[in-house]
Amino acid sequence: MRTATKCSLWAVLFTAMMLTSVIHLPTEIAEEVEPSETTARQNSVEAACEGLTFEDMFNYSHAIFDVVINDDWNSADVSAVAWVNGTLADQARTDLENLFEGLPGGDNGWLSTDEYNAIENIAADCVEQTNPRVGFRNGPAHRGGDGVNWYNATWINTEENPMTLEEYNLMPFNHADARDCASSPNNDCFEIPVVPTSPGRDCDTTVNLPDECRMVIWLNGTFEFNGMTLGGDYAGSDFTVAMNTSNMTKADLILTYPAEDGLRVGMFEECDGRLIDQANNDNQGTSPTVGTCTSDGTITQESRLVSIAGETRLRVDTHVEYDMENWPTGQDMFFDMTTEPPEQDDPPVWSASAPADGEIMPIADDGFAHFLSTSQMSAWATDDQGAPLISCDGGEGWSMSSDADGLSADAPAGQDSTTITCHAIDSAGQTTDVRSYTLQVPLRVTATATSGSASVVITPTSGMPSMSAVVTLVQENAQTSSNSVSLNGETTVTVDLAAMSPGSFMVRISASGTGMADFTHTYDLGTSKQSVAPSLTVAMGEWIGENYELTGQFNDPDGDPVTITATDNGNAWGTIQVSGNQWMATGPGIPGAMTNSIVLTACDNWGQCSTTTHEAGETPGASEPSTPSPPVDSGSEEGGGLPGFGMFAALGAIALAGLGRRSQGEP
Repeated sequence: MRTATKCSLWAVLFTAMMLTSVIHLPTEIAEEVEPSETTARQNSVEAACEGLTFEDMFNYSHAIFDVVINDDWNSADVSAVAWVNGTLADQARTDLENLFEGLPGGDNGWLSTDEYNAIENIAADCVEQTNPRVGFRNGPAHRGGDGVNWYNATWINTEENPMTLEEYNLMPFNHADARDCASSPNNDCFEIPVVPTSPGRDCDTTVNLPDECRMVIWLNGTFEFNGMTLGGDYAGSDFTVAMNTSNMTKADLILTYPAEDGLRVGMFEECDGRLIDQANNDNQGTSPTVGTCTSDGTITQESRLVSIAGETRLRVDTHVEYDMENWPTGQDMFFDMTTEPPEQDDPPVWSASAPADGEIMPIADDGFAHFLSTSQMSAWATDDQGAPLISCDGGEGWSMSSDADGLSADAPAGQDSTTITCHAIDSAGQTTDVRSYTLQVPLRVTATATSGSASVVITPTSGMPSMSAVVTLVQENAQTSSNSVSLNGETTVTVDLAAMSPGSFMVRISASGTGMADFTHTYDLGTSKQSVAPSLTVAMGEWIGENYELTGQFNDPDGDPVTITATDNGNAWGTIQVSGNQWMATGPGIPGAMTNSIVLTACDNWGQCSTTTHEAGETPGASEPSTPSPPVDSGSEEGGGLPGFGMFAALGAIALAGLGRRSQGEP
């Protein structure tokens, strides 16, 4: 496990938090040179976090890093997203909560909002100090060694280039097991178990998803390097990009270069076996010479050309895997980039899967929509230097554009088709033959939904062949599909919503036919599944002394959490207990009342409710004179509410005071 072999970023974040929580300046420092709290905080964070990597933060399930090198060849914009799924999310929350060992409420298996906020306040500052682990070195191909400067990239965080770090669900705010904090001075503090205890890992009571406990982390920033320019302008000569991919368990890296004629990957090497010493960088072994690296082949890469804002650029897609059982054996990768033409450079050719000349290239009438993706480009044309770029012209009256994801267009209102011409081109400017296609809106779609099913109406446009289509309803972490249907005219497809959660969903249409490229598009048609109110039945009711006891069952068709409340003659009544789909309500009758009309209300988290009325009859002894007492409020302490925490406020203040003393007295 990485947590056992590497320094956790959470630990460093906590150290930095301790260092910055309370800052007292010596009285002998003059006011004009007194460092600000912000400066002191930045200095302590820098000292604690410098040299760590993004992978020190989490054992992630999968991560994507999208790096676009700017035209100055001196900086790059980076966007990253990492998913932490299943029990890996439990481990991340456990590691975080364990940092507070020794403090009230710390290291008790419950993560509190106080602990979460303490880390969140300095996380971005810490990430700014981490090591991107990528270097750019102009000149002949190289693999490093003593005295070699890789001009490693460093993060920058300025007003012009701000760094942002965001997360989803590190602290699930709708956790089924949430409770008031046991020790906190903050009235709104609550805590959750680091490992869910409710059935089905219910980390979010407002949704019904396969993995409600997962976490997502987003990073957007800019790093800079000077190995390509060395203080001047980029000269366009050969260069090497090196990256240490040790402990990148499963990641995809997308690196897009500025426009440069003939730029290509001259050689790629994965080099395994470097000895990583956490204490220093000594004794890592001898650097291999170019072309002699040994590896396990867990890194794969593919080059392709993309068109961005009218410029043709090289994009290199790399998939990295690393088995943490191999730690601390290093894994590095090297890209030797060149503009030198290869000894043999054949022109690109159309593949057998490409549409034939004159066929239909479908496009959705949904605003700007892609009609040719980069993945289709790699499937439709091949080249000995990587996937070539497919370029299309024409489309009179149609707005057309290109980006890193492919070619897109906007179909004008009232126009279903136009003619375009396309060809594939490689980095040397060599092309395939030109093919003519009909760019056409293949169908139009509308949809309605009830609580039980969605009705999707598909109407093919004039000139389209007979098509086979599948309708898929899509939500985050949930989808359901219809059987394949034939489209020869207006067709209504009904899809069962049983597998979907209440809320909005998208409609994806996949269609294919003779003489056309395959079509897939996801539409936002404003459709949603309505929640069905839960049902509630009474099985038995009886007086036990002066108290009346009711039992029964409830059911929510959508599988949502259900809250049950009760009134007696319009007054809040009773204590409700729930176990599985069984419920029990117990409460006193209204003293002296000849009738007790108990109304039970069952509501789901979408606000859909149902009610059942049960007549309990006369309160025992109602015919005898008695002194009335007020009804019991279901919100009272006997009603099962969460325990208060006023008694813990003083303990929380003492805990924070101790934190302050610790931050002053410990390094």
